[in-house]
Amino acid sequence: MSNMQNPVAQSPANPKWEVVVTPALKEVGAFLQSRKTTLTSTFVLDASQGVPLSKESVTYSLADVTAFAVDVLELCADRHDCKDMGEPSKMGRKALGKAFVAESVYSNVSKLIVVKQLNQFRRTLKSARKAQRVADAVTAGTHWFADGVVFAETHERAGEHREFPSRKKAIGAYLRSTVGDNWSKQANKGELKDMALSHVRQGSLEAPTAQENRDAQATSTSAPAPVAKQSSVSSKVSKADLVKQVVALGIAKSSAQKMNKSKLTALVAALSNL
Repeated sequence: MSNMQNPVAQSPANPKWEVVVTPALKEVGAFLQSRKTTLTSTFVLDASQGVPLSKESVTYSLADVTAFAVDVLELCADRHDCKDMGEPSKMGRKALGKAFVAESVYSNVSKLIVVKQLNQFRRTLKSARKAQRVADAVTAGTHWFADGVVFAETHERAGEHREFPSRKKAIGAYLRSTVGDNWSKQANKGELKDMALSHVRQGSLEAPTAQENRDAQATSTSAPAPVAKQSSVSSKVSKADLVKQVVALGIAKSSAQKMNKSKLTALVAALSNL
């Protein structure tokens, strides 16, 4: 591991987290090589969370900082540029501090090895969290699909429609696939988002689109059934049955449960006539 000096900020491609965290991690290395007993940082010294920014300064004990440094360096253990590094948990305080601020060079840019590794870990962590949000939505039946948006050929589910945890995510995916990655910078992005409502649907590929549901709700609001007729139907059918009916017609269960019986009755009638 080398210790060439080349400020991280010289590389314009560095993400904001990397630029901000590098001085803080250098402080960790300097602290371990000193005789100080506490370290105050604006970062959460937790490797498992990707060392996020803290909402306020946190003061850590020597034991806390040592444990953090060991955790981070253990993440680096399989890197080629760490092949000469000893076992972190067996290092003395000073040796641990030196290893923590070691740098390596790539494309003439020198960076802390721990920053490189944490950046990679943060990407993995982000992907795992994203996958979990999708999985939770699928389990709850609140996931969304976007017309034509499928998994890539390299994916194990190649060709299958992708699920999204929210309507917003589905709309974004649809517009990226049809308009391009810069769709949100277009002058008519509002119109594009409205157009995309006709191409996203919740819970099932056969469910009505978001636009169809919006139109149905608008119809039920602007032209409600006669009060006498609604009362007659509502008195014979329970709200639970009405919820089941609108869910079967494509409305999210969570939305249906918030409606009263008269609105559910009108919505059933409107959706049935589509």
